[in-house]
Amino acid sequence: MQAPPRSLRKGQISPNFWYLSIDHSYIQIYDGVVFVLSGFVNPERSTLRSQALDMGAEYRADWTLDCTLLVCAFVNTPKFRQVQADNGTIVSKDWIFESYKQKKLVDIEPFLMHAGKPWRKNKEPVETDQDEKETRKVHQKQVQWSRVKPSTSDATEAGNLESANKCFSPSKIKQWAVDDLAQTMSWLDSQEEKPEPSELKTIASEGVITCLQDAIESLEQGNDIKGVAEQWSFVPHVVNELLELDGGGKGAALPKEQLCQLAAKCKKIYQAEFARVVDIDGKNKDKHQNDSPVTEHRRKTKSEDDHYDSDETIEMTEEEIDFACRQLPGLCG
Repeated sequence: MQAPPRSLRKGQISPNFWYLSIDHSYIQIYDGVVFVLSGFVNPERSTLRSQALDMGAEYRADWTLDCTLLVCAFVNTPKFRQVQADNGTIVSKDWIFESYKQKKLVDIEPFLMHAGKPWRKNKEPVETDQDEKETRKVHQKQVQWSRVKPSTSDATEAGNLESANKCFSPSKIKQWAVDDLAQTMSWLDSQEEKPEPSELKTIASEGVITCLQDAIESLEQGNDIKGVAEQWSFVPHVVNELLELDGGGKGAALPKEQLCQLAAKCKKIYQAEFARVVDIDGKNKDKHQNDSPVTEHRRKTKSEDDHYDSDETIEMTEEEIDFACRQLPGLCG
């Protein structure tokens, strides 16, 4: 699980940016890949991680028994030798970048740094572009099979899921996204060490998305969300809502798989809502930047007029007004 961004850690503000992934056109071409990153720093590390996750891979912070692939920046590093000794497959970053760029699974062989055990679960070590159609068929069958529910004592679970879906309606999630962004920005701004105003919205939105992603990864690994929440100084409302369904003692707990699907649904809506807000802000900023000097002067003048104090108005007699007009004929009709 990725550590929380330092922007929301206790007493720390991050100088880095996290990138929101809002392109959902990728099929799960990395389904079955469990990867680890080694030798990369932000923002490149964050980009690699986000792109691989978008393509269906699972992330691990360190090499474990269930890992299938190491994405490594350099050869002969301690991590490289560890995975090599474990006969794990090691690949360069360009394999991820190319697959993401082309929106398809490119041949892994040209990017291999060490060919070891299969680089994805239940698959051959190397799969080329020609196998992509077969991969899609297999994945579709897996998805269809996963949707088949046992017909025994799952009535309670079905009822809980229906209740959760009502609670987590798209309109409610959108409102939570707006509220979470505003509250996270307010929290960041209240810290002794705070981001620049121009970075506040970006850091806040990326922090919320990362917290949601950590919750998803925790559920995928069969762990509780509580452990994720304890790592964050400011926990978004949506994560607290999910926490209530994660064995919260109210009798409405959902299985990890269903809760994970619900969290993924929330993440997609949050990403879309944040992208919309950022897009509006960007357009407004560009609009103001394109204003002419006269328009900018009028805006400034209006702003100054809004704060004008009527108590400072000087009263003049008719004689004084006539005298002033004679002195400034160009301004009086």
